[in-house]
Amino acid sequence: MGGAHEFGGNTNIVDVLSLEGFQVTLDARLSEAESVRTSLLEVLHRTAPQLGTLADATYVSERYQALYDQHVAGIDVLLNALRATQEALASIIETYRTTEARLTANANEIADALTSASGAPNGTTNA
Repeated sequence: MGGAHEFGGNTNIVDVLSLEGFQVTLDARLSEAESVRTSLLEVLHRTAPQLGTLADATYVSERYQALYDQHVAGIDVLLNALRATQEALASIIETYRTTEARLTANANEIADALTSASGAPNGTTNA
């Protein structure tokens, strides 16, 4: 299944099956990203390592918390991007499926009309 569309003078072909394959891959990446976020929040927590009270120990503890926050924020951005991509991809796939169904229906209607108009089956003429 695919559709050809012209954009800027170039013909682009959309293969719905390839898009669906990408959607499966995208679902797997989303699941992995959600797993990473769960691990960050439920396994690692935001608890800095207890390294004592020396200046270096305090610096390392604060740095750990800052890096932890950056990683959580980063995975949240990634999750939002993956979800937005999922939604857009689902919309694109549905659009092409709908368009292809309409084109197929129109082609069948045209064939039926031509068959009826000629009065002969299978598009043959009465010449």
